[in-house]
Amino acid sequence: MKSLQYARSCELHVHPLGCLTADDLIALGRDVYPDVDWSLFTDTYEQAYGTRPNAVALYQAALSNTREGLALFKRHVVYTQEDGGDFGRFQAKFNFLVCLVRHRSPAKDLVTTSFQMAVDRHRQEGVTFVEYRCGGGPQTKEQFIDFHRKYAALLQKTSGESFTGRYIISLRRWDAEQDYLWVQELLDKSPDLVPTLVGIDFSHFEEGYPPKDKRALFERIQTANLERPERALEIVYHVGESYFDKSLESAIRWCHEAAEMGVKRLGHATALGLDPEVALSRRPDAHLVERVSERRDQIRYDLAHAPELSAGGVHIDPVALETELAALLDQSPDAYVERGYDRQRIHAIRSRQQVVLKRLADLGTVIETCPTSNLRIGGVPDPMHHPVHAFLKSDVNLVISADDPGIFDSPLSCEIDWLLTHSGWSESALEQRLGDPRRFQLGAQRLLGR
Repeated sequence: MKSLQYARSCELHVHPLGCLTADDLIALGRDVYPDVDWSLFTDTYEQAYGTRPNAVALYQAALSNTREGLALFKRHVVYTQEDGGDFGRFQAKFNFLVCLVRHRSPAKDLVTTSFQMAVDRHRQEGVTFVEYRCGGGPQTKEQFIDFHRKYAALLQKTSGESFTGRYIISLRRWDAEQDYLWVQELLDKSPDLVPTLVGIDFSHFEEGYPPKDKRALFERIQTANLERPERALEIVYHVGESYFDKSLESAIRWCHEAAEMGVKRLGHATALGLDPEVALSRRPDAHLVERVSERRDQIRYDLAHAPELSAGGVHIDPVALETELAALLDQSPDAYVERGYDRQRIHAIRSRQQVVLKRLADLGTVIETCPTSNLRIGGVPDPMHHPVHAFLKSDVNLVISADDPGIFDSPLSCEIDWLLTHSGWSESALEQRLGDPRRFQLGAQRLLGR
């Protein structure tokens, strides 16, 4: 049996559109590219990179079958280490895919075709269990329900003895309450899809959307799950991936808060494993400034968790924190506070990471680490400093995923090979440490409720 076969054959963090390779995009768009509205791609690309690409010219170059033409196309749709740790740049390249599949072609449904291509590619690669995360932009209730019903049904039809696909709906962080109600209505109208539609996700930009704002929604979800356990929806949550808008302490806190609120799996959570000195080096003045509201929340968090933080080696001075909080209450929550990092603070942040990783292990929370994605979007300078090393040394539950294997040009098998090459762990040790990721699949609450 191939080494780490369980890990190679189970994908728990992947987005269907992100599965499309450059070759897939060329095939998908070759007959329609002149008619596609590329403005979202060109506008965001110009904003992120400072140049305005011509998507039609890129297709013409790629279809010319020259090495240079294909290379030019790939430079605009594959996100590489050279693109730097910038989620805006990643989203700009991802928007190429969005523009293409949104095009209404009279010949074929491009979204359906792209979804089927993603499934077919996983089958070809030997991946036998996949949980796909699907989201969308602003839309009406009818569009939302029709879209997700259609593709959950497609996935359910595709599943069989040799391949199992599950569907997770990504809610819009800025309108998640409304989206959740629509998900429930979808389940009411299409109970046949319950076995396939197993969870909800929160993805896209995380900056500006603190987990605390979802507390009431999470409680509503948990209540609904208890009332209808046969169709319970578990929560997975992108967090600690892109967090340049806040301090390192606050980024760690966001991961902890999400886990305590009942999230089953945290997507990425690099804030818990990236060494603070490396994190600070990624940008000039990184993490020096955050909103007053974040600093207030951090102080309250430190006061509430003082015993476990102190036991973990983090010095907490309640009097100083209460004094600081009182002063901050007189300031606008949208004002900014700046705090420098010294050796003592950096040491304390490392201790905070260990405290939270231990707490996640106690809770049974799973971290979904995506090696290539985290290296590139996270701006990690080299494999040696990847957060996965800290995760492996801890007791936290861990799965390896590819995130967007097409846009990163790195399928799941390459992610496992990367881990074997750079972790320093033997195959047998990694096999034992990771086990079978299927034990972390969504749907366990349904089984318990039977």
